[in-house]
Amino acid sequence: MNKEQLKAMLSSYGRSVLAAVIALYTAGITDPKDMWAALVAALVPVALRAANPKDKSFGKFDAVAKDVETALKNIKPVKKAAKKKVAKKVAK
Repeated sequence: MNKEQLKAMLSSYGRSVLAAVIALYTAGITDPKDMWAALVAALVPVALRAANPKDKSFGKFDAVAKDVETALKNIKPVKKAAKKKVAKKVAK
């Protein structure tokens, strides 16, 4: 993701959060717990947009999925080292 995409995504998050908080405040709801709930609720649609690989603006998981698939194909098993036998201490 380049700087322009990151900037666009963060501004989208900001607009979403600002709209949710303003809506609650103008409705007379000022409880901080409700404001946090609005913040989380405002972030969900933008996060879903980021998860959509077909989204041309923010969709990024398609590239990540390809990277993970390539990494999984290139995994080489690691042989475990032989366990050393340790003499047991005898309590006297």
